[in-house]
Amino acid sequence: IETLLQDLRFAVRMLARNPGFTAVAVLSLALGIGANTAIFSLLDALLLRDLPVWQPERLVELSVIRRGDKIPFSFPMLRELNQGQKVFSGLIGWTPGYMANLEFNGVLSQAYVGSVTGNYYSVLGTSPLLGRLINPDDVNLSGAVKSPVAVLSYEFWQHRFGGTSDVLGKEIVVDGQPFTVIGVARRWFAGMATGEPADVTIPIKGTAERSRLWVSITGRLKDGVSIAQARAQLQSFWPEVLEATASTATPGLRRQTFLSMGLDVVSAATGVNAKLRSRFTRPLSLLMAIVGLILLLACVNLASLMLARAAARSHETS
Repeated sequence: IETLLQDLRFAVRMLARNPGFTAVAVLSLALGIGANTAIFSLLDALLLRDLPVWQPERLVELSVIRRGDKIPFSFPMLRELNQGQKVFSGLIGWTPGYMANLEFNGVLSQAYVGSVTGNYYSVLGTSPLLGRLINPDDVNLSGAVKSPVAVLSYEFWQHRFGGTSDVLGKEIVVDGQPFTVIGVARRWFAGMATGEPADVTIPIKGTAERSRLWVSITGRLKDGVSIAQARAQLQSFWPEVLEATASTATPGLRRQTFLSMGLDVVSAATGVNAKLRSRFTRPLSLLMAIVGLILLLACVNLASLMLARAAARSHETS
């Protein structure tokens, strides 16, 4: 320890005696390290970081595969999958959200609104900051909305309502329909859609329309069940799901296309946002490579400066 302290004191004295060299060295490292930290933070938030929910590694994303593309489900598909599955402790349906007109106290603004099934929050294992969250008493998998209620995100509550606790019980109007605010989500909770959390979350309103594919589905694996086992169990009755939910009973190309759709089951530990990730993954990866090169050049530049400085002082040790 004493030797280390002596080395540190010596290093500080030498740096102080050469302010020009010190400034170049510090700026070079700051540029390289700062750029890498900034880009990696974005990459981590978008691709690598697990969702801040209970056991995110047990969450899986279900998708319909049509002509190689991943698309959502119809609401009848959600019901059929929930009835036939044996591998999930809970299966939730949700929508990524849409921009809606929101009115409160006569003031009109816009808000990002998402909708969820009644077991959404309980399956994700989150609790409210204020009030309560949407539960099965508000909506069931038949699609019947029992209570026109709404949950606010922490950020929207702070920005739009000033973070006041008396927001509970207030009425807001979303696209002309009134909802009662029953709770505020915790600050860290952003739902399943990475990068695009909903400002307001309301109960999902199911529909019997079979041709409309609009519901995203996430499941929580039972203990001891792997993703491969879940995929196998779901695919074992997936053809029956398609038969039961086909949008038309008339033979033809449309029906055959529908019945040929596949099912994909993948990990959802880091959330679900295919559009956002497809848009920014490649640019961020390219930026990460560029800033990595900048850091490498900064280190080479600093090493060259130190070698030149050591060569200039070589006579002191000869």
